[in-house]
Amino acid sequence: MYAFVVVALLVSQLAPGAEAPERFPYSAGLQAIHDRAFQAVEERRLDDAVADVEHLLAQAPENPRTFHLAGQLYVGQQKLGDTERALLRALELGLDGMRRADALSLLGATYYQLNRRAEAEPLLREALQLDERLPTANFYSALLALNRSDFERMREHARRITEVVPGSSEARILLASALASLGELDEAEAEVRRARELGGNEEHLRLVEAEISQLRWTRLAWGIPLGLGLFLGLGLLGTWVAGRVLSSVQLGQLRAEHVHLMRAEQTPSERRVDRLYSAVLWFASLLFYVSIPMMLTLTVAVAGGLIYAMFQLRFVSIKLLIIVALVGFGGFIAILRGLFFSTAEPDEGRRLAPDEAPELFRALAEVAEVAGARKVDRVMLFAGTSIGVREAGGRIQVLLGRGERILHLGLAALRGLTVSELKSILAHEYGHFAHGETRLTPIIGRIQTQVVRTMQSIQELSWAFVNPVFWFLRVYFFVYLQVTAGHGRRRELLADRLSALAYGGDTFGRALTKTIENGDAFHRGVGVAVGLREAGRPTKDLYRTIDVAARGTPPSLGALVREELFARPVDAYDSHPPPSERVQRVAGIPGRRMLDEAPALTLFADPVKLAEELGGEVLTHVDIALQEQGIAAPEPVASTEEEQDRLAEAIALHHGALALGERNHPDAYALLQESVARLEDAAGTQDPFLVPALTELSKVHVQHQDPVAARALLQRALGIVQARPGHEQQVDALNEMLQGLPTQQAA
Repeated sequence: MYAFVVVALLVSQLAPGAEAPERFPYSAGLQAIHDRAFQAVEERRLDDAVADVEHLLAQAPENPRTFHLAGQLYVGQQKLGDTERALLRALELGLDGMRRADALSLLGATYYQLNRRAEAEPLLREALQLDERLPTANFYSALLALNRSDFERMREHARRITEVVPGSSEARILLASALASLGELDEAEAEVRRARELGGNEEHLRLVEAEISQLRWTRLAWGIPLGLGLFLGLGLLGTWVAGRVLSSVQLGQLRAEHVHLMRAEQTPSERRVDRLYSAVLWFASLLFYVSIPMMLTLTVAVAGGLIYAMFQLRFVSIKLLIIVALVGFGGFIAILRGLFFSTAEPDEGRRLAPDEAPELFRALAEVAEVAGARKVDRVMLFAGTSIGVREAGGRIQVLLGRGERILHLGLAALRGLTVSELKSILAHEYGHFAHGETRLTPIIGRIQTQVVRTMQSIQELSWAFVNPVFWFLRVYFFVYLQVTAGHGRRRELLADRLSALAYGGDTFGRALTKTIENGDAFHRGVGVAVGLREAGRPTKDLYRTIDVAARGTPPSLGALVREELFARPVDAYDSHPPPSERVQRVAGIPGRRMLDEAPALTLFADPVKLAEELGGEVLTHVDIALQEQGIAAPEPVASTEEEQDRLAEAIALHHGALALGERNHPDAYALLQESVARLEDAAGTQDPFLVPALTELSKVHVQHQDPVAARALLQRALGIVQARPGHEQQVDALNEMLQGLPTQQAA
């Protein structure tokens, strides 16, 4: 900066004696000393001027030109404090005319260097009023304009300098920066070239060039969001069309009587379709990861564009500005949060040691040999009914088939299965290993989870309905779900066939049927366990309660549930074919392995102990969940196992009757009345546990035009509640229901 000021001094054309008359003029000798010192400063021989300036300060301290000359010397020596004092003294002594303009200009420049910009600005403005062509005043005024982002004024000052000092590279750089900020990029580049030819500071030039490059990119960025949006839209459309067509083809093949699922059996046409479907699946998966930077760019671009457009208006709504900023910032953070949120799921259950089930591990080794796949590395046992496999580890490790293979085994799923039936289920799961599905499954699951979490994050952190990324993800999710589901249906049938060829199609069909029914029984049994807790008779044996609940469930409900579970229609988002179709497709296929009709639980060393442990954990979790909901456990009621079983059967019947009522089954009304009678018999007529059942049945009586029976039930419920203090709110609710009953029974 000081180099520029010195150059400016050279072109200031300030003649030593240009201003006269003076109040305290120099003598002829002092004038000669002044002229000699002034010449030395102009020629930047500062050391030669020092003695003369000091002589003038000593001999002519009343002449303002003395301090003006001293200030010019101190500028060259970069003595900011001395410069300030000298120039202030010169102005105080009445320096006038062009010398005053120059002194004001130099003092303003000094204050700018001292970071006292508020003091610098009025001095520079006054200097330019005296002479608008002063290079130093224009230079620092341009810098002040830059600090205010007033690029029009900055360009004006910089252009004046280039007119006065055309050989100043610093002025050219300043002008280039102003032109770039105003969007005149071609002119800015031309000024950069001129500055480089003049030997300008290379670092400053690179900064301006970087600014120009960035602005060119910003200009392109207006078109980038449109290009990105077009790419994502076409990618989604292409994926949807391909997935739709291939899914229809797959569904058509799934309905065929003879479909070649094994690769060795496939026709060239079937293999092409299979490969094409895999390619579409991979493209859909990669599209998500490719879209991540695009989504971030779109979010920032849309928000930035809206904010920019708002500032072009005469009136800017602060509220709307905040909303747009939150949409942009919130959407950006939501995408990142959804992407980097951990998708690792905790292992359900606990690890099963080989010595706890040596026969099971031998069975797993046999199944691995049948499927031609590596054995599982870990077995996780839990209380539920699902059975599945997965590969854990790093993504590359899993994609290469070197991940840790894990079998998730639900103890409740094994109840009622034979050893061969269990092996057939395990062979199906190993089939997923053998066909490489578990390598892609983590990617599919991760993408689906990340998409859902990102959409949830956008809804939490911004206004989702105005965020284009939210709508892209919403459409992408359903397109991706459809593509992966169609592929999954075929893979499930392929795994079924592998199992059937080893252990027989009928064996697998029975196993699949039992595990599905076991799943429904397990959930009903847990519901009955909750009812027993509410009745003050909590069970200690979950699996015994499940068996009792199965006995109490109405056969008519069991038939309906089986039909719903096994004969459900397939839609575009189903990853599994209907169980009935799966059973039908493998029916009659002979197996190569000998059948073992022993119970599957005999594969464990101590199944009773495992049942107590795992079932107890479920019951503990039930207690915790109910407590978190504010449902306190009632006082325990002493009862025998037989009494508890009788109550559990009654609860199961009651739940079943209510489920039949939801399905408008004709047996529901009679079964509900029977279940209430059995609840009374098992729990006692005055047990508060009966109140919800009596209330529910009273509503059904009203629906069946029997207000008299409904009134009797409500009065019984009221009597139970009134006998126990602290239930005034419940008493009021029952009285309100009584008042709302019809007064007469329908004819």
